[in-house]
Amino acid sequence: MDRRRFLARSGTAFGTALFTPALIACAEEQSQTLDTNSWQSIREQFLLDHSHIQMAQMLLASHPTPVRGAIQKHRDAFDRNPALYWEENWRPQEDIVSKAAAKYMNVDPGEVVLTDSTTQSLAMLYNGFKLQPRDEILTTTHDHYATEMSLKYACDKNGAKINRIAEYADPATATVDEITSNISNAITDKTRIVAVTWVHSCTGIKLPIKAISEVIARANSNRSTADRIYFCVDGVHGFGNQDEDISALGCDFFAAGTHKWIFGPRGTGILWGKKDAWDAVAPTIPAFRWNPYGMWLGFPPEGEVTFGEMCSPGGFHAFDHRWALDAAFEFQMEIGRSKVHQRTTELNTRLKDGIKEMKHVKLLTPLSPELSAGINCFEIDGLDAETTVKKFHERGVIASSSPYRISYPRLTPCIINTEEEVDRSLKALEKIKA
Repeated sequence: MDRRRFLARSGTAFGTALFTPALIACAEEQSQTLDTNSWQSIREQFLLDHSHIQMAQMLLASHPTPVRGAIQKHRDAFDRNPALYWEENWRPQEDIVSKAAAKYMNVDPGEVVLTDSTTQSLAMLYNGFKLQPRDEILTTTHDHYATEMSLKYACDKNGAKINRIAEYADPATATVDEITSNISNAITDKTRIVAVTWVHSCTGIKLPIKAISEVIARANSNRSTADRIYFCVDGVHGFGNQDEDISALGCDFFAAGTHKWIFGPRGTGILWGKKDAWDAVAPTIPAFRWNPYGMWLGFPPEGEVTFGEMCSPGGFHAFDHRWALDAAFEFQMEIGRSKVHQRTTELNTRLKDGIKEMKHVKLLTPLSPELSAGINCFEIDGLDAETTVKKFHERGVIASSSPYRISYPRLTPCIINTEEEVDRSLKALEKIKA
């Protein structure tokens, strides 16, 4: 079989099913109803139950109108003619999503791997690193279970060692200098990876990623390419509420789920890899993108074989969700990354200022936006996290607790919330006591 016949059989052009009347109607409805200058209009894009105040969207977000519409469009097309729709759209749709993600992040589409979650991204990243038994991974005591276990599983296989440090003693009083100094002092000649989390869901701390990247760059300036340190970031809780180009953060790899602050389809995520770091990571799951699959069939690659092509996990996914992810990035860009960041900062500052005034509550998250984002952790005298969250729920506020060895209650306002909801949440907190 030659390439032309294979491509024709596999379907490399958009099928007519892609542009269905339902999709056109959805797009027209969205353009008529979304006013990006009105937070109320943006709020109305979500089918949220407002009998409760939603202060836990950082766990799993509601889908806005354009994302729901895109999911339904793909779902309907698959239900009508699943095999044909997949054959006609598997190549272009993967590219559409990669390009939308790349535009939002200001990176090259070839650097973007499409995954199902932050956890999958982290597991593939650390399992794929080409490490030796003499190598060391520097990470922290503040990272999530997904990072800790992904690193453990990788080191169990390759024999590398983990050096885990505390980046700060007290989150409420942490400073950029304390964090960067602790990391700098822990780097040894054996360090090959520095693995951190951008925004800690256990304390609400936002790490100064650019400042940390400068520490690593200085360490790398005296090293050979073979001994280079790679900087890896779990970025999920800054991805969608901070106004940052991922390409400018200074890290080599960036992992994030997109069903949290991005408001993307549930079960979607990304892994970004800077081009000059690609060779450090080998694929874990066979990819179904054209170049790797075509090369297996015996065809020469079409141009450069990218990190995104080689490492995006293959297999059959929930394509109605996966292929709707571009709608979430477009929704974010239509509102504006800077505007989202500003609104998130305003609501969270309002919340923290209110918590700080309560004598029975200790705010753990820094007040300054320099070291905080959208997660606010605290503790109430005499109450554990689980009991605190339950009492919030009884008062109509959906709070959450951090799933760590030491757990704290947290409130996480985002752009779907109002100032009134923040104030009502503070009134509820004022009444919650042991």
